Amino acid sequence: MNAGKSTELLQIDHNYLSNNMQTLLLKSSVDTRDSAVEIVSRLGLRKKALQLDDSTVDGIIEHIKQNNYACILIDESQFLSSNTIWKLSDVCDEYSVPMMFFGLKTDYMGHLFEGSKTLLEIADNYRELKTVCWCGKKATMILLEGENGQIIKFGNSIHIGDSEYHSVCRKHWKAGQVRPNH
Repeated sequence: MNAGKSTELLQIDHNYLSNNMQTLLLKSSVDTRDSAVEIVSRLGLRKKALQLDDSTVDGIIEHIKQNNYACILIDESQFLSSNTIWKLSDVCDEYSVPMMFFGLKTDYMGHLFEGSKTLLEIADNYRELKTVCWCGKKATMILLEGENGQIIKFGNSIHIGDSEYHSVCRKHWKAGQVRPNH
């Protein structure tokens, strides 16, 4: 959270387009917080994207096969199923189309998301974008704060909407501390 994943994805897209190379932007259909049909960065950058999930992946794969994309950029990949990621890897390998996946590694309970787990298992490369905890240390975990300020530690790994996520170091994740004196 707040490491600049979507911003970096949109910058990479810009770099390809400025060299007259065609890209395809995809995002998990689970992420509808800012827009269901756009990739939106916290800096306010936004660009149209196709929704990706188990019900759309086959149609998107056919679309990829019929076009000459220089790169496929996928946002919120943590929400993708293992099946969807494996299908995309087949296209990547068969058509030599680079694909870059952007997403979180773990949920607020400290568990790998299904999509992230699959990507860690099969990706050619893995690069972590860093952000910092309120204490200044590297943030490696996410805390979920409910609307009344309580820290949520159990439940569904996906919360869209009335909750706030905080990137924190492991020490403050264990303590459930999203800010000093909390």
